[in-house]
Amino acid sequence: MTHLLRTMAVFALAAGINTGSVALQLRTGFLTRRYGNKAWYLHLAIVAPGWLVFLYLVSDLGRHRGWPLPQQLRPAGILILGLSCALWLWTFALLGPERTANGNIFGHGPTEPVDEGPFRYLQNPMYDSYLLAFVGLALWKANAQYLLLVLESYVLLNLVEGSVENRAIQSEGR
Repeated sequence: MTHLLRTMAVFALAAGINTGSVALQLRTGFLTRRYGNKAWYLHLAIVAPGWLVFLYLVSDLGRHRGWPLPQQLRPAGILILGLSCALWLWTFALLGPERTANGNIFGHGPTEPVDEGPFRYLQNPMYDSYLLAFVGLALWKANAQYLLLVLESYVLLNLVEGSVENRAIQSEGR
């Protein structure tokens, strides 16, 4: 299996485990019924290893044979990475650490929807910052393999995971 396919498989696995844990909690409340106020910590322990392996693999992606892009695009990649970081930090500041890590679904942190800042224009600004980061990495590293992660990220995070998380926020806060 190539490094790209391994990276994409781990991404899908990590997103699937995270989405599954959140969906199970929303549908049945199983984790909080079984583990009480420690359910969120269990959720974090379940999802963190997959995300950490994905981060390691994606950081190593540029060292393997890539799909070359023009080197002239590197400055644009740095600019897009900067925009991605700014959007992520702005979103994190509005959500807080608990909601960023799904704590609101497990009884930790605020549950009301955020309607200010980038949330006025974007449904999932945190996930949109990841899309921008993968585009920025593709251009900065001159490696089109990262563009496949843009597509995968959009499907897994914006469409699937985002819809599950947004349903929880909308039903709790409104």
